[in-house]
Amino acid sequence: MSQESSGMIDFFRLLPETYSGGIYLFEIVSGKLLFTNEYFQKTFGVSGAQDLTAKSELLSLIHKEDKPLWQSQTKSLTQSPAGTRVEFDIRFLLEKGEHPRWFHFNEKSVNLSQVSDQILGIGYVNDVTNQKINEDNIREQIQFSVSLFENASLGMALQDWEGGYFRVNARFTEITGYSIEDLTYLNMKRVNKIGLSKEEKDYFSLMGDGMEFGESVLYRKDGRRINIYRRTNIFRNSEGRPNFYYLLLDDLTEKKQIESYNLHSQKMETIGNLAGNLAHDLNNYLQPIHVFSQLGKEILSKQDLATSKDKLSDYLEKIGMAANSARSMIHRIIRFSKKNDEEAISIVEISSILESNIPILLAEIPKNVQLECSFSFEPLFVKIDPVRICKLIGELVIGSVFPWEDKKEGLIHLSTKQIPWSQADSLEDRVLISLEFTGLAVSNLSINDFMQKSIFEEEEIKWKGLHLLNRYVKNWGGEVRLEKNTETGLILSIDLPLEKEISVAPVPLPNMNSGNTGSHWDIVSKKKIWIVEDDEPARESIATVLSLKNIEPILFESSIAALEYSKQELPDFVLSDYRMKDINGLNLIRKLKEKAPNLSAVLYTGNAEGVDLETLEKEGILVRTKPISIDELYESILLSFGLL
Repeated sequence: MSQESSGMIDFFRLLPETYSGGIYLFEIVSGKLLFTNEYFQKTFGVSGAQDLTAKSELLSLIHKEDKPLWQSQTKSLTQSPAGTRVEFDIRFLLEKGEHPRWFHFNEKSVNLSQVSDQILGIGYVNDVTNQKINEDNIREQIQFSVSLFENASLGMALQDWEGGYFRVNARFTEITGYSIEDLTYLNMKRVNKIGLSKEEKDYFSLMGDGMEFGESVLYRKDGRRINIYRRTNIFRNSEGRPNFYYLLLDDLTEKKQIESYNLHSQKMETIGNLAGNLAHDLNNYLQPIHVFSQLGKEILSKQDLATSKDKLSDYLEKIGMAANSARSMIHRIIRFSKKNDEEAISIVEISSILESNIPILLAEIPKNVQLECSFSFEPLFVKIDPVRICKLIGELVIGSVFPWEDKKEGLIHLSTKQIPWSQADSLEDRVLISLEFTGLAVSNLSINDFMQKSIFEEEEIKWKGLHLLNRYVKNWGGEVRLEKNTETGLILSIDLPLEKEISVAPVPLPNMNSGNTGSHWDIVSKKKIWIVEDDEPARESIATVLSLKNIEPILFESSIAALEYSKQELPDFVLSDYRMKDINGLNLIRKLKEKAPNLSAVLYTGNAEGVDLETLEKEGILVRTKPISIDELYESILLSFGLL
């Protein structure tokens, strides 16, 4: 009986009324298409019932990568009993240049025994391109999210609603020091009500009742306290119950350290600027003291004051010594205010250096921390960079290396003492600088563990200050030791070799009052000499010194005044202060030299940092350091005129 006469085709023509996709009827073995509905025909370009084609002809439209799948699925249906169903997705290239379109095929073999013994296949097909694209997008988003989770710069963790961790990323383990296995073990201890330390309990209190964020403190597995920023998101199920928590963790320890360092640097820069200005002003005060002490000695030497000469001379000698000591101290202050880190090792008395640094330490340490000092009565000389040791000790006491407990009283005891070679287990006497800290946030810090892990390694960011200290002390031939004496206390010891004091006699300058120099000063006295100094006592003292050589200098209190006067007359020699309120002395001299190229000049300053002495000498400008002595002043003038 033919299928047409059986009414089978009429039945298939009615199927589109119940199915919106493509429908086709085919012979299993030959693949001949017996019927296709309009959707199928329009989609795959198949003719109507009068010109049916074979199913195999669709192979030319299939994407080359999917052709094997099409062939295998078609073959599997021919080798299977009636009632077998196959489903598969195939990509078709229906138009040239068009993106592939996905189609889902659902085929089933049937035995229409009441009509014929032949097994036929019924197929359904529909376009699933959008669905596939969505699935691919979702898959890519999932992969992207997983990649972000695993490679994020923030610590990320997923917790169940009871607090157990079921996924953490690598950064989370780096920040906390706990692996997923460690956290699972802690959770088991918590569930089984086995005692947890306060620090361990912190890892189950990071969650909240909703979205929470803020800074807090956490202890790593190794006991070190770190500053963190946490953010917790809660995800609830359909019943409104917490399903799991999404935790973000960021380590702020390095950031806090940098902030502390920047704050400290700003403070030190302020102190440095203050010290520089103070040194400049003090130099102006020292100038007349230094000059008049020498003038007094010279006057006394020409007077017949038998009863008081020796005593007055002794007093004036002490004034000069005090001026020299103050000058040396000011130079140290200026060097401390420098922003560069050049090394300047010298033999110094360590107790005096540390004692002079106490005001700076008091300005730096937290308000809740007190400083106590006990220095050796005997002078202890060591060969170090005095500015560097003060800066390093400053880093230790302000809390950038050892954190102080918040809102608790702290104490630093700074001391120095000599250790004989027999007690020091050495062949030489040693000097011990000891810093004893009380009230630090180091209750869980195991010093022994850190010593075993090389406490001074550079990669340990929090201990970088110790690494720096250790490096410099070793360069000075010393050793750094660290020990824990109480729950909140540490003792840091700096062991240095004891040096013998070396007294260096000052090299005397040539005496300008002796010898045959009278004719030289006769020449100079006829020159036009200018003194430019914004400090009146310093200006007058220099004028007085020059008057002893019959020189009457013209005095100016500013560079502007000197430049204005140069419009009517030019000098033969200029002695100018460097730092002045308007134009600095160097610029003044250069402007005057533009008008008078043969001008002789001396620039004197309390801080020669940044001054190119070699270049200025080629320009014919001598540089002298404040306070300038009488002999230095006389010598400089004669050198400027080529008379010495």
